[in-house]
Amino acid sequence: MPDDLLADLDAARETFLGALAVVDQDLVTVPGVMDDWSVRDLVVHVAWWLQHGADAIALAAAGRGDEFGYSPGETDAMNARILEEGRATSPAEALNREESAFAAFRQAFADLDASKLTLRLGNGDTVEEVIRYDGPDHYAEHTTHLRAWFSADMAEEDDA
Repeated sequence: MPDDLLADLDAARETFLGALAVVDQDLVTVPGVMDDWSVRDLVVHVAWWLQHGADAIALAAAGRGDEFGYSPGETDAMNARILEEGRATSPAEALNREESAFAAFRQAFADLDASKLTLRLGNGDTVEEVIRYDGPDHYAEHTTHLRAWFSADMAEEDDA
């Protein structure tokens, strides 16, 4: 199962990067991908949550998984803070953050003893659940947003 999950992570990221590759560079900071979020904002957001997952994995690996106290009720406030802080980030720096966060997340997961995947963290989620929702599922969610936004833009251009 860890190999399958690692493959899912890699595939989801590749798909996300493929969706980013078709983004018109003039539109990277234009709001609208997801509510008032730009592509840059989305990339910063993904990077932040990858680091969040890497932190959870590190706690589990160190035998301190009970210290992971994330609650889904905090997500909206966390996302608002990430969005505000990320707006001062250049598009290039956003991509660098994502790349770095992905590398840390992937390495932490790859180094994790597979027996720790079922470990319950302080918030009640298993390590595997955190890996999935901060990794492949999160990439897939935002790949859908990118594709929907740019598909709508392309359709409008075709109509004009």
